[in-house]
Amino acid sequence: MQNQLSIFVFVVCGGREHIDTLHFSLKALRKFSQKEIIVITDLSRNEIPIEFDRVIDTKTPEHLNHHQASIYIKTGIHKFLPKGNLYCYIDTDVVALSTDVDQIFHHFKAPITFASDHCKTTVFSPHAVNCNCFEQNKKDLEELKILEEKYSHNYTITDSTLLAKQQVLFKKFNEIKRNKLNYLFISLRFLTTWKTFKLDEDIFYNRWKKHWFDSKGEVILYDKPKDYYKLIEENSKWRWNSIRQRWISSKGDDVYELKCNHLTDYISEKFKIEVKEKNWQHWNGGVFLFDDTASDFLSAWHEKTLAIFNDPKWKTRDQGTLIASAWQYKLQKQPLLPIEFNFLADYNHPTMLYKGNLQFSFGGVKKTYSPKFAHIYHHWGDEQWEVWRDVSKLFQKSNA
Repeated sequence: MQNQLSIFVFVVCGGREHIDTLHFSLKALRKFSQKEIIVITDLSRNEIPIEFDRVIDTKTPEHLNHHQASIYIKTGIHKFLPKGNLYCYIDTDVVALSTDVDQIFHHFKAPITFASDHCKTTVFSPHAVNCNCFEQNKKDLEELKILEEKYSHNYTITDSTLLAKQQVLFKKFNEIKRNKLNYLFISLRFLTTWKTFKLDEDIFYNRWKKHWFDSKGEVILYDKPKDYYKLIEENSKWRWNSIRQRWISSKGDDVYELKCNHLTDYISEKFKIEVKEKNWQHWNGGVFLFDDTASDFLSAWHEKTLAIFNDPKWKTRDQGTLIASAWQYKLQKQPLLPIEFNFLADYNHPTMLYKGNLQFSFGGVKKTYSPKFAHIYHHWGDEQWEVWRDVSKLFQKSNA
């Protein structure tokens, strides 16, 4: 569109912690972007002032809490912005990391363009609706933890540095298992090693003493005793799947892969919309591009989201209704943003490995990702997390 401007947009309402997060992300984006930036808010709700010169104040319904008010503005964002421009909405916990951030506007496909989420619809489902699957899974994991501690008859690692390496080891296990050929190769190498198996430069296994250790000789993880799995099976409902290396429930469910179909069932029930791919790769709502052609879609998303606020079956989120709207408008095959423009820096991701220097790999794929935007949706400000420390350092460097 001729004379169309490309503009970034943040939305925030309420508590100081959210506005502090906005201030951090605003400063980062201003350092790396040449584009105009707008903040939309309800000033009457905010605990502290927004330190920015382009703020649009809009009144939100008084009966909404601050979280709902933010979602109200976000999903109805087209109502509060000047017409005729291309906009990029970004959550306040999405941090610019590169001078390439403005390239995101080149990836717009009308009417609206999102990046993918890190999980499929079935995995997201227990976090979007009140189906009790999440709560039951939490109880199951707690039960297994108690059983594992009871029957391990083993040494416990307590040192925080070694525990961190243990988590890296578990992630490497998961990553290896995702690539069948690589898993076979490493398994053969492991089985044919006489004494010390080398996984990488800092992780080894002593086949005689049956433990994993680091390059300094410190034990990271002890093997389970021979009767460990048998004892748990004899005294619980859980069954060990040696091929998948997972505990399986009596119904055949993997306790470590929480998923269900309740979200798509509830979408069908409430909105009469069928999500035909139950395991659809849904979108992440943290970053999206839109222009005036998205008005109908955004209005539908907005109306659905308001409709679930007081529905006890639904949690106060906007991604479940985003899934419904995508399928309503037949946008399930819509092109997605490259992952680098909304990189989900997931602290708990089972296969994500941080390589340092703000570079990542995951899922058993050798490719290295260098995010333009990092979506830090938990452990924000956690100085114990290497990713956050490097994000902070980059921001400090940009202020130098």
